Amino acid sequence: MQSLTDNFAFLINRYGFVPNGNRTYYLTRSQPPFFASMVRLLAQDQGNGMLLRYRPALEREYKYWMLGSEKLVPGTAAHRVVRLPNGALLNRYWDESTQPREESYAEDVAAAKRSKQPGAQFYRNVRAAAASGWDFSSRWFQPGGGLATIQTTDLVPVDLNCLLYNLEQTLAEACRAAGQPAQARDYAAKAARRQAALLALSLGPQSRLVSGLQLALAPALDGPHAGRGVSAGLRAGHAGSGQARRD
Repeated sequence: MQSLTDNFAFLINRYGFVPNGNRTYYLTRSQPPFFASMVRLLAQDQGNGMLLRYRPALEREYKYWMLGSEKLVPGTAAHRVVRLPNGALLNRYWDESTQPREESYAEDVAAAKRSKQPGAQFYRNVRAAAASGWDFSSRWFQPGGGLATIQTTDLVPVDLNCLLYNLEQTLAEACRAAGQPAQARDYAAKAARRQAALLALSLGPQSRLVSGLQLALAPALDGPHAGRGVSAGLRAGHAGSGQARRD
């Protein structure tokens, strides 16, 4: 576990994130952010010294996932960050490239021909799904559709945001361990705001579970530009119409 965590820290310190694979053509997308969970496990076993040891890598990975967030106005998105109309910040999977995947070039080109999306948009959606580790789950497809309808970058998945909530909490703990209460409060506040945004979109009036919940963004979010408009709404198959109206 220690060696694996060290390997992840090396990649983050060199590239700013954990690439989807240890090949140069994977440098356009990240693995899901499980690094903080690994650090927390080590801290539970070996003490808070692990939080201090890996704090620089934790902070750098967080900056990668939140890139562009400071310039977002409500209802827009950039790279991996989405600011909802109410101002809350959440995240989505993303890939910086709009080309077929190098590891599946022929397959992607053939699949793009069956899609109604522009090629660049389709390829980015496919790449973003690969970044999620859910490639290719129907969770990324339009209802009843197949790969040709993939819309990964139009969705804000709850599992990714739970991982980033954990990252924010871990950074808060690292700051407390370093004797920096003001920074700890800042990260804790970010985690609390993310939690509130997810729980406001919970599955029912009495439920505090958010498993399976997704947000749908306007198709205009096929690029990294923060100035483009976006509408957000529930896309959870288990959410009742009453809950959708309430939120």
